[in-house]
Amino acid sequence: MIVVILCFLLQPAGADQVDVVVQAGHQGRPKSCKPMHVKHCNLGARLGTQREQDWTPIVAHAAATELQHDGFTVKYRPADYRGHDRARAAVFLHFDGNSEPCSGGASVGFPPGADRAFVHDWVQRYRAFFPYHFAGENISHNEKTYYAYRRVTTPGRTMLIEFGEMTCAAQERWMEPRLHELGIEVARFIRSELQP
Repeated sequence: MIVVILCFLLQPAGADQVDVVVQAGHQGRPKSCKPMHVKHCNLGARLGTQREQDWTPIVAHAAATELQHDGFTVKYRPADYRGHDRARAAVFLHFDGNSEPCSGGASVGFPPGADRAFVHDWVQRYRAFFPYHFAGENISHNEKTYYAYRRVTTPGRTMLIEFGEMTCAAQERWMEPRLHELGIEVARFIRSELQP
């Protein structure tokens, strides 16, 4: 799987017109921070030996591969990259972490002007799938102003997905064996939104 992920990462970093941009949150850090002049090199959530930056590539790769299998053009992006993309949809994949374990859960973020129907459809779909707390929409400043929103232009289908709270042992145990499945769920959702 690592070889396939690297193939995605070796694609040219310039602007592209694709169907979908899929970003694996925190992937490539901390190595990417200094050359990309990242001021706050956030490495993501963790619980014990489990790290968000290891989980998001698994989910993103599953989503990108499934979408490509369905005939969509996909640009896979790590946490930090140069360039700007144009796409029909963009998803930024993450897992939450909290200083008070089990005080959070799944959530979504989106920029001003986002297609609220797109967000609502994902929320309804994921709430039926995820057996734990759904914390809400744009619940933090980071979800509202996520830096990568500025790196892609879409017709409003832009969303940051927090699949659940990684620092909650119960949620972590539920999510860890389902990482690939989470990516497939994202791909199925996008397919349902983009197909006429």
